[in-house]
Amino acid sequence: MLTWLSAGGAGPLGWTELRENVHGPLFSLILHGWMRIAGDAEWALRLPSAVFSIATVPAMAWLAREWLGRDAGIAAVWIAAGSPFLHWYGQEARNYALLILCVCISTAQLLRLVRHPRAGITWGYLLAAAAGMLSNLSFVLLAPLHLAFWIGPREGRPARLARAALIALGLALIASPWAVSAWRIWDWNRLHPAREAPTAEAPLRGATTFHAGAVPFAAYAFSVGYGFGPSLRELRTEGPVAAVRRHAFAVAVATVVCGALAWIGLREVRRRGRLGATLLWLLVPAAAVSYMALQNFKVFHPRYAAVAAPAWLLLFAAAFVVLRPRGRWLAGIALGAMWSMSIWNLAFDPDHRREDYRTAAARIRAQAQPGEQVLAVYSQEPMEYYMRGALPIRPLWLGLVAEPARLDSTLDAVLAGAAGTWVVLSREQDLDPDGVFARRLESRYPQAARFETNGVKIWRLTPRAEDVN
Repeated sequence: MLTWLSAGGAGPLGWTELRENVHGPLFSLILHGWMRIAGDAEWALRLPSAVFSIATVPAMAWLAREWLGRDAGIAAVWIAAGSPFLHWYGQEARNYALLILCVCISTAQLLRLVRHPRAGITWGYLLAAAAGMLSNLSFVLLAPLHLAFWIGPREGRPARLARAALIALGLALIASPWAVSAWRIWDWNRLHPAREAPTAEAPLRGATTFHAGAVPFAAYAFSVGYGFGPSLRELRTEGPVAAVRRHAFAVAVATVVCGALAWIGLREVRRRGRLGATLLWLLVPAAAVSYMALQNFKVFHPRYAAVAAPAWLLLFAAAFVVLRPRGRWLAGIALGAMWSMSIWNLAFDPDHRREDYRTAAARIRAQAQPGEQVLAVYSQEPMEYYMRGALPIRPLWLGLVAEPARLDSTLDAVLAGAAGTWVVLSREQDLDPDGVFARRLESRYPQAARFETNGVKIWRLTPRAEDVN
């Protein structure tokens, strides 16, 4: 829904709107042009990501050849094609599939450029890096890795650094409109190491913005995606410890198999002289995103460190190169089984499926009566998209649960005058982990019909006698 809105799905997309989009203006622009041709149905919104994800398969093979040698290319093809992490973002209408594609292409181009400093390769790198930066700002987390390659061996260093300075200047000019917007929009003071957070400053989401298991979870997600072991909904609602304990066997299997492959891969990249660069590629994004979360600047999520995902998957490719045939078959079967189960769960297991706003909206449209409305609680944009104007939609901020009197008066004002109200609530654990809103609503409207569709709760309220009077 964020992408739909930023691409002009619910309004215009002019230069002002595009400049204010600091999360990925290039993807929004691509999607806006595509929607003018294909419309904004779900398949149309998701198709560009699928195309970019498919293109990542040969791009990963190219990167593997440049990074490790020709023998790693075949393994990289299969790993990129089967990776549940890449599959997830290839199914989303978000900019991360484009980001990962640009990471692969720009890094491969840079590796070629270090060996063959030609004008055509230079322009190819500049375009790929600019596309990556404008697809998602997290692309800049690759800067230390790319700078290390620009510095490179002593031979030819002055010419490389001069070329790097020109490219950096070009990238800065390209990014300058969005850099100005980002400087104005975000509170950069939070990143100051000596900053002391005010006592009343709440975390950006839920009880905390960072968790000790965040980086291991990112490695786990890079390895087997979000569909193997605990679901995202379980992690949110039950907490990480309880969710992992429930799926301890699956987590242990994934840790042993993927940990062994990563360790073998690290040994192989060390043998090929890539250990330092690999660690730089993996650790800088993890450290940067962790620091942002610890400073309450940005929540931690594996997708914010997605620029490191190709490096992690290349470790698997390196491991498959050196494994003997029997070990390669056993590792392939184990990894393939986990990946197949992960992708299967995302498609068919209710616990792993995403919140189903589409079914919720279809049910409301089928049963709605004239004069009714939708009260969207933490679900405004999805309901606007799926309801398509069938009923008026009124938003309600879930944070009002901290002020019960204000919550009651706001509910009274929103519900007044409507023939009926469909209340749609989702992801309440972020602002209301104790379920205060649901209990409050049901205590006031005990006869309200209630439904649920995969993480989306729905109540149908009719006016009470005291409200009518």
